[in-house]
Amino acid sequence: MASRINTHVVKLFPRKIITPVAGVLALIIGLSGGMLFFHLGDGLVKGVHEWLGMLFVAVMVIHLLTNWTAFTKHFNQGAARLSVLSIIMAAGIFLGNSALSQQAGPDRLFSALEEAPVTTLALLFAVDEARLMQALNGQGIAIAEQNQTLLESAQHSGLGRRETLQKLLASVEVVQQKR
Repeated sequence: MASRINTHVVKLFPRKIITPVAGVLALIIGLSGGMLFFHLGDGLVKGVHEWLGMLFVAVMVIHLLTNWTAFTKHFNQGAARLSVLSIIMAAGIFLGNSALSQQAGPDRLFSALEEAPVTTLALLFAVDEARLMQALNGQGIAIAEQNQTLLESAQHSGLGRRETLQKLLASVEVVQQKR
């Protein structure tokens, strides 16, 4: 069965064509991946990288099928199996770490702090609401009412995200020192 599929694939996509196509795609994806790593041309490069990556997967499946006999002979060697296992484990570690960081990264925490009203922030940091509002106002974050979120207040005050969070922590520290 595999040899019949292999024969049909080789007829449709000869080795002399599919192997160079796989090599060129690997080179382009490697270069665009490097550019993305260093944040060069994020918009266009990201799109090209993603679409060519999907094409690369299809080409690699075809390449695997056209070279099936050679692959099976190659992977009968212990060193090849160890190499593949090592790469799979490394990829799993990176992908698993990436998935975890997406769910519980600092951005999630910062967003939660920004979207919380002052009453919640006071409970979180175990400080008096009125004093926290006063300290935030003193830091330049104008809070009109207790149910207003930190993000709303910061936007009205023209502050950026990082500066807002720094001012929140400074205000909490001021309130805690006055106890």
